Amino acid sequence: MAEPIEQRVRTLAIHSVGRGCFFAALAIWCVMIGLIAEPMQALKAGAILTMLTACVLLLKAGQVTRRSYKKTEVWILLGRQIELTPEVAQRIITVTLRDLYLRCTLYATVIAVVFWLLALVLWIGGVKFGLR
Repeated sequence: MAEPIEQRVRTLAIHSVGRGCFFAALAIWCVMIGLIAEPMQALKAGAILTMLTACVLLLKAGQVTRRSYKKTEVWILLGRQIELTPEVAQRIITVTLRDLYLRCTLYATVIAVVFWLLALVLWIGGVKFGLR
């Protein structure tokens, strides 16, 4: 039985957005590892860069519905062949991408808040134990 087009689009959109988020996370991780000698600075840098990533994802979520579905990676991964009218394809692809961008924005925001909280704990702990 053939997979429904919505599920196929969602799978390809997860692949596309996930890959971009993975590379952003890899870059953030590399910066944080580079600052490992200064844990507070590493956490602050991770928090700032993760919030920047969340902002970029939020901007992409806002712009995706105004772009043509034919200019998305999902369309390329579909092999540029879809058995739907252009209007329906536009709606399915862009709404799916917007939902994924917003979900990844939420995840990035939560991770950034965790980094900020860990930095706060280190700062309080450093002040308490005279490590500053």
